[in-house]
Amino acid sequence: MIKDMRIRMAQPSDTLAIGTVLERCGLPVDDLPRLVGEFHVAVLDAQLVGCACAELFGDTAIIRSVAVLREWRDQGVASHLVHAVMMRARANGSRRAVLLTSTCPSYFARYGFSLIHASKLPTEVLESQEFRRLRDTSALCMSAELG
Repeated sequence: MIKDMRIRMAQPSDTLAIGTVLERCGLPVDDLPRLVGEFHVAVLDAQLVGCACAELFGDTAIIRSVAVLREWRDQGVASHLVHAVMMRARANGSRRAVLLTSTCPSYFARYGFSLIHASKLPTEVLESQEFRRLRDTSALCMSAELG
């Protein structure tokens, strides 16, 4: 990871910067105000360069909105963000993390995620905004045990 990069929990004042990162990475921002407190952010020289979120549903966390600005990719930023949100989810009682991805299943396999059929997930996860948004797309469902 970049020497002076800091990973920290997001604050309400980070909402605009997180939205900018998500938009530049082609990810939705419509539910950001509701979820900002569930994000971790990567900050370099006071610039927010990446983010990730773990939305909690009982003992299951949906890992979502993992985004790093193009100029900071391939330097370990996303890895640190994913680790941070998974650790926080585990600390908050989640036993399993799930996600939907259509572009990088092999990336998430590094963290112990494997493909599963979405029908095996709790109803509250399937009815989440994230899963409803991607229900009729080619997104793959993946799951990892947290501990």
